[in-house]
Amino acid sequence: MEKIKRQSLKRSFMEAVAMTMLIVFLCGGFAIFGCYRLQKHILPDSNEVWLTQQTTAPDGTVTEAKMRYVLDGSPAPFGQLIPDGQEPNESQGQTSYRIERIETSYSMLSPKARMAYHVSQICMVLLPFLLTVIGITLCAWWFYHKVLEPPITVLMEATTHIQDRDLNFQISFDGQDELGRLCTAFEKMRQALYENNRQMWSMLEERRVSQASVAHDLRNPIAIMTGYVEYLQENCRGGTLTEEKLEKALSNLGITAERMGRYTDTMRDLGAIEETEVHRKEVELPDFLQHMADSLSILFQNTQVRFFCDLHVPKGRAVLDGELLYRVLENLISNALRFAKREIELAFCLEHGILSATVTDDGPGFSDELLKKKTALFYSEDASGQHLGLGLAVSRVLCQKHGGTIELSNQPPHGACVKASIAVMQE
Repeated sequence: MEKIKRQSLKRSFMEAVAMTMLIVFLCGGFAIFGCYRLQKHILPDSNEVWLTQQTTAPDGTVTEAKMRYVLDGSPAPFGQLIPDGQEPNESQGQTSYRIERIETSYSMLSPKARMAYHVSQICMVLLPFLLTVIGITLCAWWFYHKVLEPPITVLMEATTHIQDRDLNFQISFDGQDELGRLCTAFEKMRQALYENNRQMWSMLEERRVSQASVAHDLRNPIAIMTGYVEYLQENCRGGTLTEEKLEKALSNLGITAERMGRYTDTMRDLGAIEETEVHRKEVELPDFLQHMADSLSILFQNTQVRFFCDLHVPKGRAVLDGELLYRVLENLISNALRFAKREIELAFCLEHGILSATVTDDGPGFSDELLKKKTALFYSEDASGQHLGLGLAVSRVLCQKHGGTIELSNQPPHGACVKASIAVMQE
């Protein structure tokens, strides 16, 4: 997978500031240049000079005449300068010329031209400052509305949903900067909360079902004990209670009480199992599963049942709780050994992060009545009460703690099939 280049907020901000500075610099330069051209247009040409002609008459009288002259291009000839009110006279005396650069011509401007010149000078200083302020303001506005506001809005809406205890939504934001990664982390947190709530509601539902199952399963032994007590009372009052009847009733009461004791012990053990913590660690597949299957084959040493293991697991590393999985499979295989005739098969399969282990035997399979009791706490068809289905109940609790489940079915002609699945993390 191609690595996604992450753009940081710092880099985005620096790029926005740099672009703003460039635009402000260009606009400020154009503004200063325009003001300068306006001043050049208002003021006389800097190449203009005063040409002064000084004439000294024979009698010592000195007269002067001035004219403005532009020093650009080739020099042009000009005649004698004559003061106003005099006639040209070649015998007037000695004539000399003097050139003086016009240092300033502001005093020669009209009031309107002076005002325009003042305005151009003010604009030359003020416009760059105003452009800088406007550029900074626009840059901040753009950066907030384009970079900061979208993820902040998404996070605020997500916070509102969570405050309203609504986790059935999705945080969608494609940014790769810090806020984008924050939205991604927030979405992962939402998913974790949603999954935790789902598991919590599932556990509460299981508790409710368990309570209903306990009440249902305890009803029969309580009814039996109540019936025998009434039977003894009636026979005692009627004088028909013989020693044989008393012994038989007490024996049946003892069996029923023993069964209730086993049931309460089972409930206590199951409650302790629910407190079991999942300890995941990294393992190599399928070598780890093959080693587990070899360990489970010890259960078949003193039996005539053959054991087969089929692995449909690609090579790789996975993170799971091996002890928990072994405990589940040990319970399932122990239950299958009670009904299997000749063989038991264990098949592993890994798909989409779910590792499933299917135990199939060639026994009579599950009854339709038991398959319909999907919400029952214990799966058991033992009428004697010796087996209350604790193995399947424990396996179901352990699988649920590992993000999986237990499924019961029949696979003719192979018999009963129990599929245990757990969630694993692949690497």
